[in-house]
Amino acid sequence: MLKNGPIYAALLVIGWLLGGVAQAQQTQVATLFGEPVTEADISPNRQQLSDIARAHSISKDMALAIYRHGALADKIVEAVLQDYADKHEIRASDQLVTRFLVRFSADMQVAPDAGKEDHSLREVAETQVQKWLIDKALYAEFGGAVIFQQGNPQLPAGAYEKLLKQYQQQGHFEILQESYQAVFWEAFEPPFSFELPPEQVDFSSPWWLN
Repeated sequence: MLKNGPIYAALLVIGWLLGGVAQAQQTQVATLFGEPVTEADISPNRQQLSDIARAHSISKDMALAIYRHGALADKIVEAVLQDYADKHEIRASDQLVTRFLVRFSADMQVAPDAGKEDHSLREVAETQVQKWLIDKALYAEFGGAVIFQQGNPQLPAGAYEKLLKQYQQQGHFEILQESYQAVFWEAFEPPFSFELPPEQVDFSSPWWLN
C-alpha cells in the first residue's frame, strides 16, 4: 500500500537528495600523510555557514567555498609544520612559555605567578612559542620573503612555500582538485602585501619580547 502512495514517492525523493549530499560530502579533495581528506572534513556546520555568510554579506555557496579553502590550507600547513617540528625536535621551552604568559597575563586574565593557571591558556602559550621556533628554524634553513600579519609580525611565507613544495614532492600530501590547488598555492606566492625588507627581519628573539 505504502509503495503505491505519495508518501513513498516523497521518501524516494528525500532518499535521493540525502544520497547526493552524502556523496558530495565524501568527495576526496586531498591526501595528507597517507590519509584521505574529504569535503566533509573541511566543511562548516550549518550555524558556522550562516554566520560566515551573514558576516560577509555573501551567499552560503560563496561562504562554503571560502571556508573549505581556508580549512584545507590550515589542515595541510599545520600537519606539515608539526611533522617538521617533530623531525627537528622543536619544542616550546618552559622558559619561553613562562615569558609569554608574563607578557600577556593581563590579556589572558591570569596572574603570571599563578600556581594553577588555566591549562587552556598555557596551551595557547605553548602553541605560540612552538610556532615562533618553527618559523625561526624555517627562515634559517630556507630564507625567502617574510611578511607582516596581524598576530604574527614575521611570517616566513617564502620558507613556508619551499617546505610545502618539498613535502608535496616527497608525496606527504597531494591536493587532488585543481580549484583547491590554485587557491592553496596562491597564498604562498609573491607579490605579498606587507612584505618586510630583509634588513628588518630579525628572529634573534621572539616578537613578544621586543
